[in-house]
Amino acid sequence: MAEEGTGLEESGWATHAREFIPSTHRGLSMLRLYLPFRDPTLDDGNNIVRWSRYVSVEDHSASLDWFEATAGIAEELPSVRGLVSCMGVLDEETANALRDAIGAAELQCLRWMGYGEAPHTSSPRRVFGEEYLQARLRREDVKAGRTIPEFAWDAERRLAWGGRLYPDSLIVAAEQPVFRQLINDPRLDTVSVRAERDDLPPSAGD
Repeated sequence: MAEEGTGLEESGWATHAREFIPSTHRGLSMLRLYLPFRDPTLDDGNNIVRWSRYVSVEDHSASLDWFEATAGIAEELPSVRGLVSCMGVLDEETANALRDAIGAAELQCLRWMGYGEAPHTSSPRRVFGEEYLQARLRREDVKAGRTIPEFAWDAERRLAWGGRLYPDSLIVAAEQPVFRQLINDPRLDTVSVRAERDDLPPSAGD
């Protein structure tokens, strides 16, 4: 049964990329935004490692799985197995790029109740078997060091995103100007989603 008002399912296990986007926004162009990993051997501030350092994300479908993508290089570059998923915590460049995309829009978001920063201002809403709390999301709420909400959308049906718990990537749906802005942003690793084909694999942070 879909969560009232979003079209996101209350229970089950989502796989198709489009299932992570509220039904109101599924007609928009979609992309997958790969959140970077962290290298624990490097100092904070210099430890951000993007997928594209090891994998040409544009040469793969949006269903790319991190572990499968790096299996062939792990023997030659064992350090790839020491990287740590960001688990949804934003780095500075990704946060800045998302704030630019949000602009003046105000979004609604769902934050998993297990996060300490989740707002306790509303009744829980169930999505894919987990409980989330809904809150408003402004561009200044998206900042480095904070966990990005798993789901967000605007009332104007111009921008939305969704992901798994502790996400290593997000499915983003956006109107064309914002879609092009994100897909061409050199601060981000992105690839276009074919909604009828592409899946979102389990997060490396799970």
